[in-house]
Amino acid sequence: MRKCALLMAVLMLLAVLAGCGEDGATVSVQNVGTICGVGSLGLADRFAGIVSPQAETDVEKSGEAEVAEILVKVGDSVTAGQDLFTYDTERAELELERARLELEQQTKSLEDKREELTRLEKERDSAPSSQQLSYSLEIRQLETDILEAEYNLKQKEQEVTRIEESVGDTAVTAPISGKIQSINKDGGYDDYGNPLPFMTIVSSDDFRIMGYINETNVASLPIGTGVLVRSRVDDSTWRGYIDSVDLENPTQNNSYYGDGTSSSSKYPFYVVLEDSQGLMLGQHVYIEPDLGQGEGPADTALRLPAYFVMDAETESPWVWAQNSRGKIEKRQLTLGEYDEMMDTYVVISGLTAEDFIAFPDDTVVEGAECVEFDDNSFNDGSDQGGSGEAISPAPGVNVMPGVNVMPATPDVLEGVIYDVDWYTLGMGVRH
Repeated sequence: MRKCALLMAVLMLLAVLAGCGEDGATVSVQNVGTICGVGSLGLADRFAGIVSPQAETDVEKSGEAEVAEILVKVGDSVTAGQDLFTYDTERAELELERARLELEQQTKSLEDKREELTRLEKERDSAPSSQQLSYSLEIRQLETDILEAEYNLKQKEQEVTRIEESVGDTAVTAPISGKIQSINKDGGYDDYGNPLPFMTIVSSDDFRIMGYINETNVASLPIGTGVLVRSRVDDSTWRGYIDSVDLENPTQNNSYYGDGTSSSSKYPFYVVLEDSQGLMLGQHVYIEPDLGQGEGPADTALRLPAYFVMDAETESPWVWAQNSRGKIEKRQLTLGEYDEMMDTYVVISGLTAEDFIAFPDDTVVEGAECVEFDDNSFNDGSDQGGSGEAISPAPGVNVMPGVNVMPATPDVLEGVIYDVDWYTLGMGVRH
């Protein structure tokens, strides 16, 4: 969180410097509610997520047998022990007969080699010394052949066992209760070149949340981080924690800015929930780090980052605030509890969520004209492909000066809400 606060401080500093004219008569100010996260996203990253099954189980078919009939279809609900498909036992029985015959032949061939080895060893013992070397070379070669024959025999025995099992088990049953997600009767490969399973079942016992995080801020969600999951349609929330981040399977993500297109990778991450009651499989949700914003008092209290407050440890703390005439002034505050971990103060009086304040830079002069941050004022439609329509960010997206926000493509929307490029610092920060 301190890193987030430091980043915000730097960004605010740059915004102030950008907003000041040569005469130093203007200063940039930002809404207090936006800064503190009251009724919006505030300083917390938010990610789009989808309700996924807690587990997926692959069901494979035997390579030696042909499937006679598939008894289920994609989307069917099944229970553990339910028949999924049956084998063609007639063909399997023919293959078993062939394998047993080959096993018998290999066994007889091995016995013949062993008998020949015994004979050669006796002949060598009674042969003159001039023939000993010849016998020894022949015996050594035969011993090698016997080792190879023994290995092939074990392989054939295992093959016979597999076919016998497939003949005995004419039906394959579901190992878990759940829903049939896919059936690949013709085989095939996934996007990474791995063979597709014959059938996949997703568990119906519990849910988890899957989201995507960009390579530029993947470190902001370490495993074990507490998160808050929000419904997109009402005020329902669920709590959980980051269980894993799949760094082995990135997907490509195109981010659109005013000066072109930039590509980056995004990675799936998974949230384990304390309770999934009320969620539906496939439901779309929002995911954000749990900073206490889901608790009653935290939703309404103004928790102002400490770097905005001057003389915080004195009896007269204050901030640079916009007055009713649109000018910057020193505003006295009454502060409450200080959160050391979050580096924030609870503001008891002196500010409301509707006020605007400035970062306390040395260039701020009392009485200077205030320039308010406005989500719509930084996009005049010139970067919209000629459409002329200004596109506002999604509710809760925090936008600073020097930021171009462009609409995300549908595949990006599944991972994050918007790509925000803090290009002034050359950093990629997604909110």
